[in-house]
This record gives sequence, structure tokens and C-alpha cells, in this order.
Amino acid sequence: MDLLLKDLSTTDRYKFLSAVVVPRPVAFVTSRNEAGLHNAAPFSFFNVFSEDPAIVVLGISTRPSGRIKDTVTNIRDTKKFVVNMVDRSIIGAMHIASAEIPSDESEIDYAGIDLVDCQVIDVKRIKQAPVSLECQLFQTIELSERRSLILGEVLAIHIDDAIMDLETKRLIPEKYSPIARLYGDYYAWLGDRYTKAIPTMEEIRTLGLRAGDIKE
Repeated sequence: MDLLLKDLSTTDRYKFLSAVVVPRPVAFVTSRNEAGLHNAAPFSFFNVFSEDPAIVVLGISTRPSGRIKDTVTNIRDTKKFVVNMVDRSIIGAMHIASAEIPSDESEIDYAGIDLVDCQVIDVKRIKQAPVSLECQLFQTIELSERRSLILGEVLAIHIDDAIMDLETKRLIPEKYSPIARLYGDYYAWLGDRYTKAIPTMEEIRTLGLRAGDIKE
């Protein structure tokens, strides 16, 4: 099947693009409004794109009704937010926070998660999250009336000691399994992992395709 994006509706574009570009990490974003009420919402159009400056990007659309999401309003007003990564400990909270909860109520009240102070910014992070990235607004790009790109500069990182080798200051891969969004209502966990160094030119010349083989 060959598809031309100009021939697809916005809904179909979303369905195809979100189905083929997988897996995607989920950003469980905490933000607060100017009155101090905290909001928590998950977004799977998300990734890290730079280390200098340290930049994460969120792709946030309006709600089906056309209403701007509280997260976007909060970030525009306060210029701060936290990206909390999602593992099994808060997967239920993430799904509850996906629901359309009224703006004058907080998802945190229903989701069974605890908020704690950050190191640098005055937005709280999710205590149970394995990793939290404290961000300040770097840039907002308005792609259309319904979708914005939020670029955040990471100022600080909180990592649960349980997934860290405290001597080497490296994450322990086997202990960190963030959720992956697939498409529709489908999600996945990290499966089997392998290690493979980038081949040298000498290996490529002498081994050809075998330079990319993975040892069983």
C-alpha cells in the first residue's frame, strides 16, 4: 500500500503515523496553573532530541472538542513542567490521567500518586516515577490550530536509586522498563535486549554484512 498524506484525513494521518512509528516512550507530564493546582497528563508524542542544550519535545494536540489541554495552558503561563517516565508502578495512574477530567479538578486526586518538590523548579514531580526530568520552557512551535510542539530544556534529573549503579552512576538496564506506546489502546514493555558495538571500517571491509550480526 502506498499512501499520500495529502489524500488522508487528519484522523487517518494520526492513525497511520502513530501505528508505524513505534514504540514511543510516554511522558507523564506534571504542570501547575497560576493558582497552584497541579495537573498530570500523559503524552506519547515525546522524545529527547539534544544534550547541549538538553532538550525534550512534546507534541500536544487539542482535545477532540477543540479545547486547549490544561498542560499547554499551564506551561505557557508558568514556563515550567516535569516529564515523569512511566513504569509498572504508575501505569494505572497514567491511564486514569488520560481521561477528560474537568479543568477545576486534578488528575492527581484520582490517580493515587504522590507529588514531591523538585530540585530546581516550582512544579512538583511524581514521587513513584522511576525518572523525572525538570524542565523549563525553551520554545513553543504552533504547527496548526490543533497541535503544538513544546520544547523543554532539562535543568535537572531525578533517578530512583533502585535502578542505578551508584558507583558507576549508570542506569541498570534490567531494572528500568518504561512503558512504550504502540497505537490505539496497545502498549508494550521492553523485551529482550542485546548489545552490539558500532562496527569499525576494518570489520565492514573484511566481514561485510556479518559485521552487523548479533551473537546468539
